[in-house]
Amino acid sequence: MRFRLLSSLFLAFLATASLAQNHLLPSGGHISGSFQLNQNFYQRDSTIGAAGNPLYDNVLSGGEGWLNLLYASNNGFNANVRFDLFNNSNLHNPSQNYSAQGVGFWNASKEIGNGITILGGYFYDQFGSGIVYRSYEDRGLGIDNSTFGFQVKGKFLHDNLYIKAFSGRQKNLFTTYNPVIKGANAEYYVDFGPVQITPGASIVNRTLDANSMAAIVTTINSYTNLDSAGNYVDRFIPKYNSYAYSFYNTLNLGNFSWYAEYAGKTSEAIYNNVGKLTNTPGSVMFTSLNYSVKGFGATAQFKRTDHFVFRTSPNEQLLKGMISFQPPLSKQNSLRLPARYMPATQELGELAYEADFFYTPKKGIKTNGNYTYITLLNKQKIYEEISAEIEIKKSKNNFYDFGFQYMNYSLAIYRGKPLEPMLVSYIPYAEWTHKFTEKKSIRVEAQYQETKQDYGSWVFGLIEYNIAPRWSFALSDMYNIKPNPDHSSNHEQAHYYNCFVSCTEHATRLTLAYVKQVDGIVCTGGVCRYEPAFSGLKFTLNTTF
Repeated sequence: MRFRLLSSLFLAFLATASLAQNHLLPSGGHISGSFQLNQNFYQRDSTIGAAGNPLYDNVLSGGEGWLNLLYASNNGFNANVRFDLFNNSNLHNPSQNYSAQGVGFWNASKEIGNGITILGGYFYDQFGSGIVYRSYEDRGLGIDNSTFGFQVKGKFLHDNLYIKAFSGRQKNLFTTYNPVIKGANAEYYVDFGPVQITPGASIVNRTLDANSMAAIVTTINSYTNLDSAGNYVDRFIPKYNSYAYSFYNTLNLGNFSWYAEYAGKTSEAIYNNVGKLTNTPGSVMFTSLNYSVKGFGATAQFKRTDHFVFRTSPNEQLLKGMISFQPPLSKQNSLRLPARYMPATQELGELAYEADFFYTPKKGIKTNGNYTYITLLNKQKIYEEISAEIEIKKSKNNFYDFGFQYMNYSLAIYRGKPLEPMLVSYIPYAEWTHKFTEKKSIRVEAQYQETKQDYGSWVFGLIEYNIAPRWSFALSDMYNIKPNPDHSSNHEQAHYYNCFVSCTEHATRLTLAYVKQVDGIVCTGGVCRYEPAFSGLKFTLNTTF
């Protein structure tokens, strides 16, 4: 009740401020905002696995929407409020429907001089690269782990010293998780002439609540293995408090940029790879070296993760309660088939290496390549990717793109299929874009994936016609041309059609698509979730004002 009253008062304040801003705030102000609406209409199709759950059998449709309003004044006062709506939505659990509505995000902030800002309410932020703390939103994956509490940030003592500090709890749909998180971060910029460095340090503390601790204790007490002396070998005394910390630095020297970070975490109860709670510390080492000149650029990255699981409590799994975020070390593929098997970050342990480059030998030609290699801490390979691409601008009206990807992907680790062999995949692809006029163009994609594992081999084709700036039309088909007979859910060839149209009017975009989508893992930035097969219509509306 107290939260609802506060939210209502906040909304009333926004409305009053927008109608009488010149009286309340002599310096003036304005309101801006955005609106997003997603709607799915489910069509049962048991041949592709789009059946057998409430979405296809009962509710038949569902969606979600977000209306965000931002009030900004000229005297440093800002206020933000967002209304969230979920009606039979499958966003948070792709196989179930969820319905709720209310104020999903709000805050008020004020600059108090010398660049210092104080904020109360929900906020998104991160320390360093996000390894010890990142509160962020990714609507495509159903993630909204903003922090609800107080935040202070700004320049203190010196213009080159920037400090942030917060205390609060993490958002959980329309409530919050009970454990409290607190943290502070400091960065200092130093210019030595040809060399500039920005060292930083962070610390985050998480304190469990009594109910979370009780659940952990109950689980630990259920372990009954005894050693020869009659002691319980799997039991330990869990701690209410855990701490994560990091030290990092960015160095810039001419055409080089080097980022390095070490993060550690004190011992706490986490689940190991056989599903048992253990009292374990964690660490992450991450570094990235970049070199760039006109026409050429290269990046090399390395990351070592060892039991760095940091959530609101060990009772939360998958995408729930994530406090930390680990930068992914794999190419973020956007094409349909090359993006089908993306590696999720392994919090319990991985060694990841990545190198990529781009090179422009002459005007109209650009090449790029990538190599990624990921193992477990015991050096067992779980992912490898080699890709190369060349973009050719033949004339002002014709563009060509040719590429190839080779991949090894562990179905045992990333899909939880211990009896499946390592997936080996070869994907050649090509794209052609032709501009008829300044406003009209056509784009054609062709992709082929050769593999004997999982569903087997695929062909993907797409034709897209654009009339800028308003209309876009697309037809595509993903065809399981050589199915794997050992795959239990699909023994025959199958088509997955997609028919798409979008209309853009100023800042508003409407899309409508008829979709048949194969099940699989969807990843963004190393964070992944399973998506079941889909069949039906998808409608979206996006606008800003």
